[in-house]
Amino acid sequence: MRHDTDLLAEDGSARTKTFHKGALIYKEGQESTVAFLVKQGRVGVYRVVGNKRVSLGVRGPGQIFGEMGIISGETRTANAEALEFTEVIILDQALLRTMLLKSPRPVQIIAGYLVDRVRALSARITDRPTGDLFLSVCRILALSYRSGAAAAPKPGHYEMSYAEACRTVKDILLISQLEIDEIVEKLAKMAVVELTDVKSAYFRTDPLLDTVKKGADFVKDRILRIPDLEKFLQVAKNLSRELRGQQALACDLEFMDLADFAREAGTTGEVVYRKIGYREIPDTLFFFHKPTALAYIERMGPDFFKRAKRPRLTLKDLETVDDLVQVDNATLQEVFSNLGFHKLAVLAAMAGEAAREKIYKNLSKKIAKVVRDEADSRSDWDEDEAADVERELLTSIKTMKGLGT
Repeated sequence: MRHDTDLLAEDGSARTKTFHKGALIYKEGQESTVAFLVKQGRVGVYRVVGNKRVSLGVRGPGQIFGEMGIISGETRTANAEALEFTEVIILDQALLRTMLLKSPRPVQIIAGYLVDRVRALSARITDRPTGDLFLSVCRILALSYRSGAAAAPKPGHYEMSYAEACRTVKDILLISQLEIDEIVEKLAKMAVVELTDVKSAYFRTDPLLDTVKKGADFVKDRILRIPDLEKFLQVAKNLSRELRGQQALACDLEFMDLADFAREAGTTGEVVYRKIGYREIPDTLFFFHKPTALAYIERMGPDFFKRAKRPRLTLKDLETVDDLVQVDNATLQEVFSNLGFHKLAVLAAMAGEAAREKIYKNLSKKIAKVVRDEADSRSDWDEDEAADVERELLTSIKTMKGLGT
């Protein structure tokens, strides 16, 4: 682990240091023996509480950060990250104290007061608007359920979408999906809520037999029911008292679930799933909550993981050249045989890594080399030409697969 003393020159004097965008300058809990003056760039100061990043501000040129540790003698209480290419001047403890001692006595008193005030406020920073997260989630679920049940056409027959309920909770509380799932699972074990999986499946029309074939089932959503609201709230209060003071629901990682990831990226979960399948998104970005994952593995059984069943190809699966990864090799080889070297080179140049490799694998070595060389040698492809070639490719595949246009 890097220490602040590593940032000083050998003689202990101040020096400058540069950080690339995203570089961590220091982290919470480290010893704090130096402060920083921003010479150029911007630095974000933040804390990670639970699963959320709580911003403490941004420092720009001429502003100092990291001074709290020097003045108070305590370890770092926050993290500092370069938001862009940043150059800082490093100030050691002696220099900063000398600057403070040279200031008028009233300024020293005010500085000490501000340090104590900031320390107290920093200690109170939390991503929880309430001290009782468990009970708060239960109350939101109860209010949402009561509101929906009141508007239902038939009293006593209301069923709430679990996905919609989770969105409501996350809009009010800063909480992760894993924490909500853990809370609801506890409530389900106490039989005060009922969860029912809503399954769906992929369907494909066989153009030759004019029949519809069902693909693999998947869980589309879950239905949440609260049979007795009064009992639900009473059990929630009792569980809350038992859990109070425990840290079982706390997570020490900063993460987001797939729905949050899709929302931040401005897309849908379905597109993210497809990009993961195409290996366009690195697997290092995704993690499994171990207890939940192990329970799922046990529930599905070993046979479920022996082989992955790819859903039948549908019209919506063919939108761009990158969707070639969904097409079988025999179809691609026949389609490619009707395209010239130049068009194949255009496709390879505009395709992502996975689709590009699939193009080359479905060509003979000799043709693949010619196509690869032409694709690598040009970077000035005409956009209209590329769009026409892509459309011709997708239309040919759809025609061969009987998917229509």
